[in-house]
Amino acid sequence: MANLMQQKITLQQKKARLIMDEVNLKIKERKMRTRRLIEMGGLVAKAKLDHLSTNTLFGAIVSLKETLTQHPNVQDQLDYNR
Repeated sequence: MANLMQQKITLQQKKARLIMDEVNLKIKERKMRTRRLIEMGGLVAKAKLDHLSTNTLFGAIVSLKETLTQHPNVQDQLDYNR
């Protein structure tokens, strides 16, 4: 009976550890996403486009995406020059 209780406690501890690992992973992912968004904002500022409205910036980014989608060779050239 004591062995069964010990197994139950061990399983509860493992479950708690998994839950904590999952929480820590979500926190890490959120921090990575936040850092990426801050970096993107920094690029906008570095390009001296931070005076533009959000809608204007969004439209420009969508337009850029469409251009890169329609002309994949442009993207290949950009990747090659890195």
